[in-house]
Amino acid sequence: MTVATANPTGSVGTPRGSGIRVTARRRIGRALFYVLLIAIGIILFTPFILALLGTFKGDAEITAWPPSLLPSEWLFGNWLKLFTTDFGGLPRPEGATSLGLMTGMLFFFAAFLLMGMSSESKGEGMSRRTGLTLSFGLAVLGGIGSGLYVGLDGGTAMQITVGISITTVALIGVGILTMSEPEWRRVVLAMAVALLLGAFATFLFERLAVLAGGGRFVRWMYNTALLSVIRAFIMLIFSSMAAYAFARLRFPGRKFIFGFMLASMMLPGAVTLIPAFIVIAKAQWINTAYSLIIPVLVNAFGIFLLTQFLKAIPRDLEESAFIDGASYFQIYWYVILPLAKPALLTLFILQFQGMWNDFLTPLLYLNTPDMWVLNVALSVFQQNYTAAWNITLVGAMVNAAVPLTMFFFFSKYYMEGVSYAGLKG
Repeated sequence: MTVATANPTGSVGTPRGSGIRVTARRRIGRALFYVLLIAIGIILFTPFILALLGTFKGDAEITAWPPSLLPSEWLFGNWLKLFTTDFGGLPRPEGATSLGLMTGMLFFFAAFLLMGMSSESKGEGMSRRTGLTLSFGLAVLGGIGSGLYVGLDGGTAMQITVGISITTVALIGVGILTMSEPEWRRVVLAMAVALLLGAFATFLFERLAVLAGGGRFVRWMYNTALLSVIRAFIMLIFSSMAAYAFARLRFPGRKFIFGFMLASMMLPGAVTLIPAFIVIAKAQWINTAYSLIIPVLVNAFGIFLLTQFLKAIPRDLEESAFIDGASYFQIYWYVILPLAKPALLTLFILQFQGMWNDFLTPLLYLNTPDMWVLNVALSVFQQNYTAAWNITLVGAMVNAAVPLTMFFFFSKYYMEGVSYAGLKG
């Protein structure tokens, strides 16, 4: 009589030893794969590691062959030398004023939109005509005040063009809030408070620029960080508004305008370089922060990126908000922006890194040591101090630290933005 035995592996026809061997091979293969990735990463990061360790070496040890991994003597004073190096020259008033005024414009616009937005008013409070008149008057007053403030240090053309630019930005904010049928007394109050906040931010950041000095590394860090943050935030605000209009609204000429905007992306930057420089020079914006901020308030790439993302958001959410009585701007602020956080953060990182790593535009428009950004300053520093390789490496490490940090901490949002783009409306 034959006695039946159970298969120890729980499956028919598969020996237990064979399954163990397959599992062991898979684990070994996975371990080898990770070891290979680590080895490739170490090889790719070897130049960066050598440069980082070179910041603690002497010049002779950096140029010696074969190169040594660790310094024979750790020279921590190299970092202090960089921060105490001075190219000479005092901070110019017009340069500090431009940095402060661009910061004040960002604070004003953001504060005005946040404080002026309210629920729809049923004819209560200030009338629409009175509110529009007062808001328009305050916007013009803010532009005139900005022009007079700039006129203390700049020329007539700069005074007029900056005043017009600030007035236009303020009127755009008024137009946006008008779409929400706001409580006009609140809008007028928000405009007044936002102007005061913008004036305070202007004065504060102008003083900080003066305290940072002229041709010093601290001033270059200040210029680069401030210009990168202002440019990224302003482009994010205006690009997201334009993308919302292209993706969710219907108006005459929408497809033509969007196609024209995309066509502008096909033009090489070298084609518009000279005409843009002529316009900036006529406006007397050379060697000021205006030349790097105001011409790029709206970015075609940012609008295109956000438009494609917003098209994937289901329209049911907007319809529900419309039923509840929300306006277009309220839907944009409370419904669309929270869902678009991955794309917004991705665009912010791209624009921040783009300004931080930019070299040609700052080199073209900023020509005194007090207005240099890090890339331009390090290039000039390398030309003037060809033997000071250790100091140059310190500056390069500081310049690379911020983009690398942002990439490692926020790279997951790139993938999150791709996954959200799979939504179907």
